[in-house]
Amino acid sequence: MKRLLVVSTEEHSGKSLLSLGLGRALQDRGTTIAYMKPISHEVSYATGAPIDEDVDTLRSLLSLEDDVHDMAPVPLEGPFLHEAIESGDRGFRQRIIDAFARLTHARDVAIIEGRSYLGLGVSAGLSDLDLADLLEADVLLLTQYDGEEAVDRILCALRLFEGGPNILGVILKDVPLDRSYTRIEEVFVSFLADRGAEVLGIIPYDPNLRSVNTDEIAKRLGGRALTRPDLNRQVRHFVVGAMGTEASLRSFRRTPEFAVITGGDREDIHLAALQVPELRCLVLTGNHRPAREVLDQAESSGVPVILAGQNAMVTASLCSSMLNRFWIRPGATLDYAVDHVRSNIDVERIVQKAADP
Repeated sequence: MKRLLVVSTEEHSGKSLLSLGLGRALQDRGTTIAYMKPISHEVSYATGAPIDEDVDTLRSLLSLEDDVHDMAPVPLEGPFLHEAIESGDRGFRQRIIDAFARLTHARDVAIIEGRSYLGLGVSAGLSDLDLADLLEADVLLLTQYDGEEAVDRILCALRLFEGGPNILGVILKDVPLDRSYTRIEEVFVSFLADRGAEVLGIIPYDPNLRSVNTDEIAKRLGGRALTRPDLNRQVRHFVVGAMGTEASLRSFRRTPEFAVITGGDREDIHLAALQVPELRCLVLTGNHRPAREVLDQAESSGVPVILAGQNAMVTASLCSSMLNRFWIRPGATLDYAVDHVRSNIDVERIVQKAADP
């Protein structure tokens, strides 16, 4: 059985989406797969026991019948992390090994999703390097392309793995379709290959994949919905309403699929934003409830109003960061994203290079 550990040099680089795209591509070839995320850092306690919601979603999307607690056996957050550091193993490694054995029985390929970023977990002995050793996995390195800095991060990663687990190659993500793409093909591909990092995929930047749903905004801000409209609306841009009414309105009218971030006491901004059809959500800061007129108009327009406890600057920073990751949510956007990934990675070469211990 081939074992592929997907790791990244930075947070929110799209490991889950890559795992899903790779898994779907393998299944279409008639290959049986297992999927595992050994260590979760974001879990839900909605059912009482900790569950990684992304893993549960991938389980469904890949039509796998495995126990979700085997697919995500260690919810390493909060007190779990402190215990790991202070007391050592705590049985986490054995739990991962046992779950992996159950998941991979009679499967052709195991796709393993690594930690948030390369290097995380070194203090507890639960880093990507440790997982690769523990599960005897080959490594597929995912890097967000931001110029030559991305190449530097790849070279640093190669040094980390020297004498250790085998790196199959590199996938570069969000590459602009300009001179950068040409430069990668003509210069960086051979440069990295000479240093042991074959480029196995170049995924172009696509602005259509830069969005977040309003329900996720409310969840991440710890916000409270003040209206009853469906929170499942897609936001592609955030606009801070801090100027006068006319200037704000001009900004709103030239921004597609946007959410407004402004103080809960800025009734003039609220009403101006509600005039614009492209408005997807009002995010009101400072824990200050808006006027009744605003809520009534938002309700009739079907616009969610989310009350956040943070100030405008902190809220804007948090919201902006939400656009820098892809959210695994079933729907047309996810289907499009999976096809986008699949068509830009060399699945055949990845499988060919992977060992079969």
